[in-house]
Amino acid sequence: MIVDKISNLKRYDYVPNIDKVIKFLTENDYKNMKNGKYDLGDECRVAISEYDTKEVPDEVLLEAHRDYIDLQMVASGEEAMFTQSIDDGEEKIPYNDVKDVEFFTSSWYNTICLYDGNFALLFPNDLHNGSFEIEKSEKVKKLVFKLKI
Repeated sequence: MIVDKISNLKRYDYVPNIDKVIKFLTENDYKNMKNGKYDLGDECRVAISEYDTKEVPDEVLLEAHRDYIDLQMVASGEEAMFTQSIDDGEEKIPYNDVKDVEFFTSSWYNTICLYDGNFALLFPNDLHNGSFEIEKSEKVKKLVFKLKI
């Protein structure tokens, strides 16, 4: 997992299809784009959504992907995201190859903060779940890029 500033995104040019993220962010007014899914080509896409952050539940399900890398960034607002190594998770819901997702639980996890200006790059061994409130619920606009490996 990598957490960094959007301004440093070009440093990660070794990541498969990261050029599609850079191009999208450079060529679009993404902060004002409508919610929806946008095709980036080569089986890559971005989903833009708006929501209110939620309270942390008693049991947090962490997801993992096998065929895609996630790049998650907040365009406005801020949220907490929980992460963990797949080696420290316990499978809860088996892998769905159509949706490229499986779910895990863990007795502990790391917390990162996503806010306007930074991103989290999540690889197949990175369990993750976001959209959680930091101090109180607030409106968030988020972009989730799916980068084909």
